[in-house]
Amino acid sequence: MRILQITSLFSPDRVGGAEIFVEDLARGLAQRGHTVAVAAISRKQLPVELRNGFSIHRLGHTTPFFIGDWERQPVWKQKYYKIAVQLDPRLVRRLARVIDDFRPDVVNTHSLSELTPLIWPMIRRRGLPLVHSLHDFTSMCTNGSLFHDGHICDGSSKKCRIFSSLHRRCQCAVDAVAGVGQDIVERHVQAGFFSHVPAKRRAVIWNAIATPASPAPRLPRAPAEQLVFGYLGRIETPKGADLLIEALRFLPPQGWRLVMAGRAPGGVETYRQQADGLPVEFPGYVEADRFFADIDCLIVPPLWPEAFGRTVAEAILRGIPVIGANIAGVAEQIGHDRPERLFTPGNPAELAARMLEAMRNPAILEEPPQTRERILKGVAPERVISAYETLYADLGHESVAKS
Repeated sequence: MRILQITSLFSPDRVGGAEIFVEDLARGLAQRGHTVAVAAISRKQLPVELRNGFSIHRLGHTTPFFIGDWERQPVWKQKYYKIAVQLDPRLVRRLARVIDDFRPDVVNTHSLSELTPLIWPMIRRRGLPLVHSLHDFTSMCTNGSLFHDGHICDGSSKKCRIFSSLHRRCQCAVDAVAGVGQDIVERHVQAGFFSHVPAKRRAVIWNAIATPASPAPRLPRAPAEQLVFGYLGRIETPKGADLLIEALRFLPPQGWRLVMAGRAPGGVETYRQQADGLPVEFPGYVEADRFFADIDCLIVPPLWPEAFGRTVAEAILRGIPVIGANIAGVAEQIGHDRPERLFTPGNPAELAARMLEAMRNPAILEEPPQTRERILKGVAPERVISAYETLYADLGHESVAKS
């Protein structure tokens, strides 16, 4: 099968989980014998690159500036970018040329944060089966996170309705949807997106994560021993970084410390000041295995409905227990077996209570084997690749039957 993956960005222009997902998916499909290509915007147009058995088409960009330069732009230019990325037909024509040259059997689009939804009807006009993978809320929300002014929204504000109008008109071209969590699929359908897609073609397929080595048995922790909490990811408000530091003020002064690993978009100094006087470390970027080896419990406190929550799965696979917000993909992974580790999103006192309970009762940190097995099954790369192969094949069979 010839499969084209279309995504906003691609390595080394990588900003998050969607880009990691597309690279893993393309490599896995190529290893299964499929002919795979990836198309993405880039700082400049480049010749076709071959990597790990698939081809990469770097399209350049047609916006006023490359998204990698976002933080250096004035506000007015950022607003202009949001409009330009939606409407500029030049990128549609560049993608059309890639499609006509590559001649795919199926097309899979991913996050459209830097792409126009006009590519969807262009693909439909070519009679190609179209799958869209949901990694964020780009079609519903101006910032793709359903998080505005410190709280979750539903995409119904005037600003979001205007922004999403073109997505609403174009989304009818999509034949199947694959979300990285049940919550993100349901929120889109409830908002009127992809409701035309039959329920059997609204798949939930988690992110693929390579299985780490089996975790070494962790020694029982004595109640009086210092407990090391960890936070891993972008240090910013929507991810719950501010909330976590606020929760620390409810904890006793001894018996714990926190390692906040990751980078802050505007610099970490603001967070250092917020945590002044608390036993909090900011090591910056840390390799995952090293980070998890040095902590006893991961805290995942997002305020926005994080679709999957990759760090949750990465921790559990390594035998690290997780305390997380009772929302979206985080709750889907934790709540099935350990609902007592969830807390109300945005509630620092409740988060502190969960952390204090873990300090006082070491049994709370024991992870049942079935939890790791359930997560392992859901994120196994071979399972994720097979699920996409099945989705593509079903659409291909239907396309042949209609012709």
